[in-house]
Amino acid sequence: MIMSSAAPGSRSFADGEALGILLLVAVALVAVWVGTRTWRRGPVPTGADDAEQAGAVAVRRGNIVRGVLLLIAAAGLIWVFTYPYRGDPPAVEAAPVAQEPVGQSPSATTAPAEVERVIDAAPRVGEYRLHTGAEAAEYQRVVPGKPETGKRWFYDGPGEGPIGALLQISAVEWDAELAGATSPEAISDELRNFFAGARATEVTDFEAGPWGGRLGCGFVAADTGRQIVCAWADSATRGQIGLADEDSLAKAAEVALQFRSASEKRT
Repeated sequence: MIMSSAAPGSRSFADGEALGILLLVAVALVAVWVGTRTWRRGPVPTGADDAEQAGAVAVRRGNIVRGVLLLIAAAGLIWVFTYPYRGDPPAVEAAPVAQEPVGQSPSATTAPAEVERVIDAAPRVGEYRLHTGAEAAEYQRVVPGKPETGKRWFYDGPGEGPIGALLQISAVEWDAELAGATSPEAISDELRNFFAGARATEVTDFEAGPWGGRLGCGFVAADTGRQIVCAWADSATRGQIGLADEDSLAKAAEVALQFRSASEKRT
């Protein structure tokens, strides 16, 4: 059982809590930006005089929307750092595990020093496409809570929303503190605390794939309905992905494993 206890003060608990909140804030920010695209452009000019006036209207409307985005982002940041349940995570009691965890792989806690790893976002993972360029920069700017260590990427998905997946990865190459948690017990604690922080329910263990370690998924509440968050951990990597377009834990685990395999290369 992955959710038997939790340490509210732990870093993984805070990461889970932040990611769950960020899923909600990211959807709201992008929905506002995309939904007001036509309105921000202003009226279509019919002549030279109208062009100047239309341009002024577009600038004014753009500033209004940016102001709204800043307010939402600020509220998100305040929410992340002052979340009222930070010290009392009910997910510990509310998250029954749907199945027994898959047996621990012998490679779960070993990462041979001679193996070279390259961790980067794949341009496409199944039906998910990586946002790049100005589009990605805009999402990074408006979505609060950028991780202090590790990296974060945005993907669109099979659904109608502009963000289908929010991927975050931390690794020993970027954060030496992760090297201190290499035992199976420590890795289990990391995931347990993460899901407790995210207030996830129905948390379930799944096959972690060829790199070993642990992989789990659970449901989190959002304004648009239940979403799914998955996380994996081994002796060298911590990965988290929020999926807005999946409704099955088993399917979400398959997608998470695809992201893990596509984003981490070993030679």
